[in-house]
Amino acid sequence: MGGINISRNEQDATGVPMAYEIVPATEATMAEVEAWLDAEESIYKTAIEAWEAGGYVGDEPPRGFRCNWDSVKRTWSEGNARVDILMVDGHAVGFLDGTDILEIRPDLRREGYGRLLADFMVDVAHNEGRSVLEIEIAPWTAEPFWKRMGFTVVPDRRGSGGGIYAYRILHKVYSLSDGERVSFSIQFYSEHERYRENPKPFSRFSGMGERLSDGSVQLPERAFCFEPIHSQHRDYFVSIELGGETIHFDKVKYETSKANGIRLDAGYTYFMDRITPLSSPD
Repeated sequence: MGGINISRNEQDATGVPMAYEIVPATEATMAEVEAWLDAEESIYKTAIEAWEAGGYVGDEPPRGFRCNWDSVKRTWSEGNARVDILMVDGHAVGFLDGTDILEIRPDLRREGYGRLLADFMVDVAHNEGRSVLEIEIAPWTAEPFWKRMGFTVVPDRRGSGGGIYAYRILHKVYSLSDGERVSFSIQFYSEHERYRENPKPFSRFSGMGERLSDGSVQLPERAFCFEPIHSQHRDYFVSIELGGETIHFDKVKYETSKANGIRLDAGYTYFMDRITPLSSPD
């Protein structure tokens, strides 16, 4: 799959100017990455053997992503995965496998290269229209880095691969013109909470939107259905109010919700940028 070419001049951690580019992977750059992943894996095996022989004293040595590389390479070669390479002075110093894996060559870490790839990953997700960027942090030693990159760690949740779960909201804000203002409230509920006598939403978006000529209402910012403590594969409900009147209250995945403006983004998060009310309340 194709990537986005980015070429910039910045400074490294020592203040020395550096030219870099982030480009789609090629056979040559994939081979270069694999070579330093192999070297890293060899060092890890030696370290883990010493750690085990020493009675497991201290923290377990962190492992790189050589164990995942064959899968990454296969799906990339089949055209089913996106891999972008960070090139500095003609050398592959880091790679990004979509939003799943980011790694910098071990001897070049703490030079600012990880930030370049992480920023690139966020920009791509934002351009894809995602509302939330979710990641798994592994090894655990990378947690401080991702916190600095604006991600929130959820201590009680693990990702599907067993890594530390974290997320970053990708806010979408819209400029309104001078059209008629109408109050709105959009609330999202879990299935369990929906059937309580006085249900409480896990998220709520409210304010003043702009009524457009077609009768729809443009929101000043995106409303999205996201509950960080659980996987998104659940039956969530959405309540939509306009002018103080509830016009819709049903599951987000239903066609009636779609008719009222609910959409699904590239990250499989339900969201709403504009309310498109049906002719009569539900």
